[in-house]
Amino acid sequence: MAEPRFDCISLGEVMLRLSPPRYERLRRARSLDIQVAGAQLNVVANLARLGKRTAFISRLPDSELGLLARDMCLSYGIDMTHVPLIPGARMGLNFLEFSGTPRAPVAIFDRRDSAASTLSPGDFDWAALAGQTRIAHTDGIVPALSESCRAAVQAWLEAAKAAGCTVSFDVNYRDHLWTPEAARACWETLLPLVDILVTSQGVTEAVFGVTGSDAEIAQWYHETFGCRWAVVTTREIHGVLHGAWSSAAWADGHLIRGRRYEFDAIDRFGTGDAFLAGLLYGYLEGDAPQFALDFGNAA
Repeated sequence: MAEPRFDCISLGEVMLRLSPPRYERLRRARSLDIQVAGAQLNVVANLARLGKRTAFISRLPDSELGLLARDMCLSYGIDMTHVPLIPGARMGLNFLEFSGTPRAPVAIFDRRDSAASTLSPGDFDWAALAGQTRIAHTDGIVPALSESCRAAVQAWLEAAKAAGCTVSFDVNYRDHLWTPEAARACWETLLPLVDILVTSQGVTEAVFGVTGSDAEIAQWYHETFGCRWAVVTTREIHGVLHGAWSSAAWADGHLIRGRRYEFDAIDRFGTGDAFLAGLLYGYLEGDAPQFALDFGNAA
């Protein structure tokens, strides 16, 4: 059998993140710094920087903003062949205000009816895409964007499973997109297709009503949905600018804990995506859960 063209293909949304420079307030902003953003994109961007072959599946507007986003993604080394430019579509935006203690950060999303939210199961040959990759990735945000996105995610994961890909899923929950009840109903149909699952205690309690230690929660996901690796991450925040990151996983029949790292925050947003990229890098490098957790925590 031929080697897959890609190590990881991710399905999701590219957004533009607009932030005032130097910790200024949005309400007083006179200029905005631009970055590409999106949890599903961040995973393959980080993997690409680690030397892995990655691609993205989405839609972008056929406009200067869409071209800006596409070109920035290409600069990371992500294959953007399967991100068509859609005439008249909107660009998803995230206005983000950084902060210093004790002021909390501010995030304002403007993504309704974005190009990515119009993704549908008829847009791509999912089986052909799944045949090109070792890992198929997406997360809990994408199916919340629209009913058609929900169907597209289902089609992507089913095709990946049928092709024998490793399916990766980050159980992200965004309360500005849907309710815990709606998320739970959707995720209960998707998670049985997942091999590598990443979540947190807070999301698990909010959506599934399940509480307990990291070990208990990880084992619950494994026993309930059959995930081969069920990973629970813990982010400790000591004020705005300092914290620590650790993780635990139920993998291959037992609990594994990753090395804990303390950090100074430069940019808090995308931390979990960096972890997941590091975890998948470790998986691709040898399928050893301990190395994958340690590398993910370091990332």
